[in-house]
Amino acid sequence: MKTLFLSNTLDVNSRTGGRSSTKNRNDGNLFWWTILITLLLGLATFCWFFSIMVFKYPEKPFNYRVLSNLDKLEPIKKFDPLNVPHGAFYGARELLAKYYNYNSDQLRLVNDLLKRSYITNYAEESPLYIKGGFKIVQSRPLNNNDMIDVGWVVRIRSTEIEDVDLELILPGAVSEVEPYQVGESINMDNKSSFVSVVNIEKNSASDSLCATVIPISYGSFATGKHSNLSLKPPTKLNLSASLPVLTKEESSRVAALNK
Repeated sequence: MKTLFLSNTLDVNSRTGGRSSTKNRNDGNLFWWTILITLLLGLATFCWFFSIMVFKYPEKPFNYRVLSNLDKLEPIKKFDPLNVPHGAFYGARELLAKYYNYNSDQLRLVNDLLKRSYITNYAEESPLYIKGGFKIVQSRPLNNNDMIDVGWVVRIRSTEIEDVDLELILPGAVSEVEPYQVGESINMDNKSSFVSVVNIEKNSASDSLCATVIPISYGSFATGKHSNLSLKPPTKLNLSASLPVLTKEESSRVAALNK
């Protein structure tokens, strides 16, 4: 009788121990599957937000490189002079009044929006055009260290108010000689120039402004006396390059020469 009872007890314990071992194994598998699914969900969420941020802010150098390499950016458009995007035209005095009280953080946000609008061909934001008379201060060819690597950049100063300079970028302009002579005058109008602002820098020491502008109708652009340059939209931008194009050393040297 005792022998039978012990035999049954051992058999029950054996079966119970087997079920416990299987349950522990299943619980362990469930834990690791939960961890894996959580990680995959986190990765999917990160990829989703990352893609949104990349497409939403193409003016950021890293985002622009990613979108360019994936061929996800529309080429810079050559607008017809009769069908350019509608935008406001600002003279030098209006430009200074608008941005005079902006601090560095506000200007950074403005510049991001200006570059973004240019890159996306003004699909969502209207351009800010410049008009008025200006005097040539300096010019030099663009190079690989600049935002646009082919063409010329011309520094011009307002004849209305000396506290406003422009950096006129002429993309694709191929010329061995300077397109303008120092001291020569140039006039921006609201009928044929269509130069759009892509960056604004404020000199806190002198309260002056320097706006970087690019013609968005391209084509033929009047330079000098009875001469023209052929402009072409840039195929790729170097958004890691600083703006204004001319460095502080170059600008200081020019200022000293023009005193």
